[in-house]
Amino acid sequence: MSASVTNNQGPLSFEEVYDIVKRNDTAKFDLVYRTLLDKSEYLTLIPNNEIYSILHHIVSHGALDLFNKVIAIPNIRVILLTKSLGKPGKDILQIAGENRTKSNKYKQLYQTIDRLVQMDKFAEYGKSNEIDECKKMLALDEDLVNQKPPYRKYYLIHHLAYANNREAFDQLRELCNFDMKLLTSDQKTASEVAFQQVHTDFANYLETLSPEMRAIREQHQKEKQAQNQVQIKQDDRLEKLLIELGGTNMLDRFTCPLTKEIFHDPVVLSDGFTYERSAIQQWLDLGNHRSPMTNIELTNVELEKLFTKQRRIS
Repeated sequence: MSASVTNNQGPLSFEEVYDIVKRNDTAKFDLVYRTLLDKSEYLTLIPNNEIYSILHHIVSHGALDLFNKVIAIPNIRVILLTKSLGKPGKDILQIAGENRTKSNKYKQLYQTIDRLVQMDKFAEYGKSNEIDECKKMLALDEDLVNQKPPYRKYYLIHHLAYANNREAFDQLRELCNFDMKLLTSDQKTASEVAFQQVHTDFANYLETLSPEMRAIREQHQKEKQAQNQVQIKQDDRLEKLLIELGGTNMLDRFTCPLTKEIFHDPVVLSDGFTYERSAIQQWLDLGNHRSPMTNIELTNVELEKLFTKQRRIS
């Protein structure tokens, strides 16, 4: 499999990225990273007639710096223990383990992946509310309570807040020390997560234990209110301009049918309608599989950006 890299265009194609990484062309690793920022799904794809994904190749080459960068891409979906297609299939921990004696760089990569696997396992136990399993892991390594892989959204305390599991929180506090100021990947405190899920008693309890957590939430509220005021003024000006240019019909084209507000992050659903991303995502998260506009069953629930922002890669 070979592909020539197109200059000054981006993001690169999957074939181009795969070829660069397979050949270990380190001079172009920055291109790979910038492409994966837009196309993170490339990371674990295995093309026809190949046994490794891009992630497998990164690890087999001991590309520690690139590995650390790609796993920190926001919202990336990394399945650490996905097997290669060889016989026997190997995951990246096994590949790193086989190579860890080659050099200090390979050793560091193995240690990084081994730690990620432990954190990922712990985070999954927290997400699925398997508290006894969390306790077993904390008995061996107390530091896990305040750690998570960079691609995970929540720390343990946020999972407990989301599930309204105060009983487990109190039990675990006897085993370890929670960092009450930890923020989710989208910058929310545990109390903010609890308030979002209408677990008001647990949210207030957390903030009673940690005045710092309350102070962070209140600061977030002030910042959001200020941003909202700016956004309202901008929307009012835009609405006025659209009506002047084309009347209410023009305004309707730029308005989400769910929120009745001007688009900020418009996406297209398989029903052909355009929605504000947060509004339609909330609709889908509630388990709806039919169009909110036609009530016809959706062929898929993928959200396609209305305006694709191309990054210039040079």
